[in-house]
Amino acid sequence: MGAHQFNVGQLVRVRTRFLDRSGDGVYEVVRQLPATPNGDLHYRIKSSNGQERAVAETEIQLAGA
Repeated sequence: MGAHQFNVGQLVRVRTRFLDRSGDGVYEVVRQLPATPNGDLHYRIKSSNGQERAVAETEIQLAGA
């Protein structure tokens, strides 16, 4: 199991759209979540309008990247 790549407070973008076609824009990492049993790392992210989502590390990238 590896360490989280992103830290609380960092700004990220979602690489793929969510099923409801949202996901554009910049989100702030608000919490690192525990790894799943298979070792996938997850985060809680929040948009500027206050909407929060849980995402896998593979679904996000740094906002400036």
